[in-house]
Amino acid sequence: MPKIELVETRPSNLVTKSNMLIEANYKLGVVEQKIILCLASNIQPTDSDFKTYTLPIKEFTKLLGLKGTPKYTELRQTTRELMQKVFEVRINKKVIQVAWLSYVAYNETEGTIDIRFDPFLRPYLLELKKEFTSYKLENVVKLKSSYAIRIYELLKQYEKLQERTFPLHTLRKMLGAEDIYPAYGNFKQRVLVPAQKELKKKTDISFEIEEIKDGRRVSKVKFMIQSVKKNGEQLSLFEENLEEFQQPNSFSARIKKLGLMLGVKLSNEIIRSWEKFGYEQVVDLMEKMQDRNDIDNPIGYITTVLNASKEETAAKSAASSESELILPLLIANFRKSKEPMPGWFIQEKSIEQLQSRFHVDAKEAGLMFESIREELFDILGVTDYKSQPSDKKEQKLEIKDIIKQLKESSEII
Repeated sequence: MPKIELVETRPSNLVTKSNMLIEANYKLGVVEQKIILCLASNIQPTDSDFKTYTLPIKEFTKLLGLKGTPKYTELRQTTRELMQKVFEVRINKKVIQVAWLSYVAYNETEGTIDIRFDPFLRPYLLELKKEFTSYKLENVVKLKSSYAIRIYELLKQYEKLQERTFPLHTLRKMLGAEDIYPAYGNFKQRVLVPAQKELKKKTDISFEIEEIKDGRRVSKVKFMIQSVKKNGEQLSLFEENLEEFQQPNSFSARIKKLGLMLGVKLSNEIIRSWEKFGYEQVVDLMEKMQDRNDIDNPIGYITTVLNASKEETAAKSAASSESELILPLLIANFRKSKEPMPGWFIQEKSIEQLQSRFHVDAKEAGLMFESIREELFDILGVTDYKSQPSDKKEQKLEIKDIIKQLKESSEII
C-alpha cells in the first residue's frame, strides 16, 4: 500500500515537472490544474515512488473557491471529472493517452480526500535530473484562468532564453483552445491578453507579444519573457544544480536549452558546427520541429537541413555571380549585327544561349532572360518588343535576313 502523506499547500512549495509533460496536449479547468499542481508540489526530490496524498476538505474547498459547508456531491463531481481527463504524450512513434489520477477516496468522517497519481506519471514527476522546469506554487495558485496557468508553464521553460515563438495552431493545441475563438483577434483578447495581465500581476514572469504574419494572417506568436524577481529571492535548488541554467546567455547555452525542449542533449561540438549558420536559422528550424513527430534522429535531421540550406545559398550565390555576366555577354553578341533585330528574335536566341551556357532548362533560362530583358532591349535600342510573328512565312524571312546579317559580321550567335 503506498505511503499516505498529508498535502500541504504552502506557497513556497516547488512544483517540478518534466518538460515533456509541460509540452503534452491537455485541457484542464483552473481548479483541476490547481489540484494537480498542489499534489505535485508535495513531491520531494528524494521520492522514488508516488504516495497517496491526503488533501483536507478545507484546503480543497479553498481551491474550488467554495464558501460555507463543503458539499460532498459537488466535490465528488469535480474529482470524477478530473479522473476522466487524459493528456496525450508522444514517445517515439506512439501517442499515449493517460489519466492524471488513478485513485480518489473521500473520508467523510475525517474530512479529507485521498488522491493518487497514475503510475505512468512517474518519469515525469519523480527523480528528475534534467529536462525539467521548477517553480514555486505561489506563482500559479492565485491565477484564475486555466490558460494563464498553461501559458505560465510554457514560458517559464524559456525564461532564461527570454523569448519563445509558437506557430499559432501549436499554441492553440497546447492550451486546449483549438475549437474556440477561431478569429485571432478574439483569441488574443480572450486568452492571451488576460493571461498577460494575470502573469504580470501575480507571478515571477511577465511577457510582451509580437505577432508574426504570413501576408495579412497571423501565423506565429512570439513571447518576449521578462523575469520579475522579488527581493531576496534565490534560485531554487533545482536551478542551482542544473548546468543549463548556469551558463551565460550565449549561442551555445540558448541552443542547448532548445535541444532539451526537443528531448535531445546537444554536445558542444554539435553546437559549434551549427553556429556558422546563425542563431535565427537554427532556432527557426528547431521551433518548426516541435510539430514534427516523424523524426527519429533530431540532431542528424537538423544538421542535414542546415548543410542543405548552406549548399542552396552557395548555389544561389554562384548563380548570382554568373548572372552578372549575362547582360554583357548578350550585348556583345547582338551588337555584332550591323542591323537592328526584332525583340522576339533576341529573346529566342538569348534563351538558347543561356540554356547552353548555364546548363538550365528553357523555363529557367526564360526567367533569367526576363530579369535583364528591359535593360538589354534599352541598350540594344529595341523598341518593337513583341512576341513571335504570327505569320510563319514572315518569321522565316526575318530569320533568314538576320542570319545573313550575322554571317556578314563573321560570326553567328
